[in-house]
Amino acid sequence: MAIKVYDADLHSERETIINALTRFLSMSSDDKRFEWLYVTNPHGQTRAWLAVDEVNNTVIGTAAAFPRQFYLGTSEVLGWILGDFCLDTQYRSLGPALQLQRACLGVLATSQAGFCCDFPSASMVAVYERLGFSMTGKMLRLAKPLRVDRKVKEVIKNSAAQRIATSIGNTFLKMASPKGTADETLEISNQKGPCDEEFTALMHEQRGRLGICLQRSAEYLNWRYVDNPLVPYEVITARKHGSLKGYAVWTEAGEDASIVDLFGDDQCGMMGRLVAEIAALARNRGVMTLSVSINESHPWRSLFSEMGFHLRDSVPMVIIPSKTFAGKIDPHLIGWYLMQGDRDS
Repeated sequence: MAIKVYDADLHSERETIINALTRFLSMSSDDKRFEWLYVTNPHGQTRAWLAVDEVNNTVIGTAAAFPRQFYLGTSEVLGWILGDFCLDTQYRSLGPALQLQRACLGVLATSQAGFCCDFPSASMVAVYERLGFSMTGKMLRLAKPLRVDRKVKEVIKNSAAQRIATSIGNTFLKMASPKGTADETLEISNQKGPCDEEFTALMHEQRGRLGICLQRSAEYLNWRYVDNPLVPYEVITARKHGSLKGYAVWTEAGEDASIVDLFGDDQCGMMGRLVAEIAALARNRGVMTLSVSINESHPWRSLFSEMGFHLRDSVPMVIIPSKTFAGKIDPHLIGWYLMQGDRDS
């Protein structure tokens, strides 16, 4: 088996990459997704690789690395989020996977690269272990029940009994849900339209306090959430005397919803107020469960526990620092500020 892996040209080989993603990863990997995720990223140019069986000149896989600017204290660090790794089922042996993944990790050789970050599947964990890298942490999914309707239907078949149990259960959950701060000067509202420069200013104010944190400029937030063609997001802001102090980003999918970003200065319990606002909105729309994914040492982990979120499951995570930043970055997720919105796949 002669497999060749090479740097793909995003312009001339656009259709080839999209076709490979559609065949081997997901039918939703269309031109619209490619344009948004690969081409218009404000943090830099995406890198992509193609794997080809040289015997019959057939594309058998692809992978990508998405650039992200992070703050390490007040200094900027270039990170690469690895994703869209996929292979034809006939070639999913360890050899081709190792070859393709080695190519991805080659981004660490660039002069400004700080680290690579990946959220591998069980099969990819084996690939990393073969390459000499162990898992360095976990992303935890915490969930909070908002309504009991779905659970009641699973265990009670009588419709009259369902209505009674649902009414009692939902009333209890609503009464037991923390409301957050009662600070009368805090203004909570839905963000209308694009994020402006006040979001960039907030990032600059907070960057030195958060360890390793994604650079959340207005330009990035608009690209990632406001103009996202794949997922509809809502932004909830918290202001004090008209000044932006924090925000939360969330999305609703049927009977479930997720908080994907929560950022700002937690004055007067502001973070709890934002979470409570989203929980109330989601509950009123019929959402059953509200979830959030964060890394193990995330500063808001205890807040979510206090707000009634419980651990449901976790996914492995690997951080691989470049030689330049090996002594500056703790790969074991201590001092990291990572949420679901910081990843692309």
